Amino acid sequence: MNPLIVKSVIIDDELPVRRTLRSMLTSLPEVSVVGEASNVTEGLDLITEQKPDLIFLDIKMPIRSGFELLDELTLQQQFYGVIFVSGYPDDALTAVQKAAPHLHSDFVVKPIDPLILKEKFRLFYNKWRADKEHEIELTAQLEKVFSQNPESAALSGPRFLTFQNSVALHRIEVADIMYCESANKQINVYCSRQEHLNVPNLTLDSLEKLLPADHFIRIGKSHILNKGAISYLEKGARPKCRLVLGNRIRELLIYASNVWKVEESYL
Repeated sequence: MNPLIVKSVIIDDELPVRRTLRSMLTSLPEVSVVGEASNVTEGLDLITEQKPDLIFLDIKMPIRSGFELLDELTLQQQFYGVIFVSGYPDDALTAVQKAAPHLHSDFVVKPIDPLILKEKFRLFYNKWRADKEHEIELTAQLEKVFSQNPESAALSGPRFLTFQNSVALHRIEVADIMYCESANKQINVYCSRQEHLNVPNLTLDSLEKLLPADHFIRIGKSHILNKGAISYLEKGARPKCRLVLGNRIRELLIYASNVWKVEESYL
C-alpha cells in the first residue's frame, strides 16, 4: 500500500532557508513540497491555489508576519497543519497560541537541525495519517448508502446519512439537515429535529459529494445550505442568512462575497 503523501508549502522570506528546508524534506518520502512563497501575500495566494496539508511558516518577514498570515487563515475559517521555522525561539509560545485553532502546530528553530525537523514532521504525519484514514473510512460508510439503493440514489440522493465513530452511530434524514458547517477539523451538521451533530475527521468536500445538488448549495469554504430552508437573506456589511425548517429557526453569518450564491439558490 502506497503511503499517504502530505502536500506542503514553504513560506519564508529567505531563499537560502527555503532551499535548505526543501532539500531536507526530500529525504522524507511521505511529504511533497508543492510550492514556495517569500512573503505573506504570495503565501496566501499559494495556499489558496495548492490547498496544502502542512505549512512550513517563518514568523518575522518584511511588511507582514507569519502570525498575520495565520490570523487571515483563521478569519477565513481555513485550517491547516503548521510547523513554524524561526530564528526566534522566544516566539514559540505565541506561535502555539496563534495556531491553536489549526489542525496541528509545532516549532523548529533556525538554523534547522535535520533530525529535529524529521521528528517534528513525524509527529504531524502520524496524527494527520490517522485522521485521513478515519476520513476515508467515514466517506466509505457514507457512500455505502448509494450502493444499497442505487436507483433511488441516482434520482435524488440518499434518504439517510449514517455517521459513526468509536463511541456512537448517528443516522439522520437528509431532508432534516438545515446546514453543514466546517469548523476546525470536524463538520457540524445542524438539523431541525435535533441539536447539532459533531462529525470529526470529515471534510466538507467529502460530505458535499453525498448530498443531492438539487437540494443543497455550497457557500464558500465553510458551509453547505439546504436550499429549501433558506427564508431570509440580510445583505450589508455583515450579511446573514436565516433558515427555517419545521419548528426550528437558525441564523448564520456569511461572507459578503458569497451573498450572490444564496441569491442564486432562489432562482
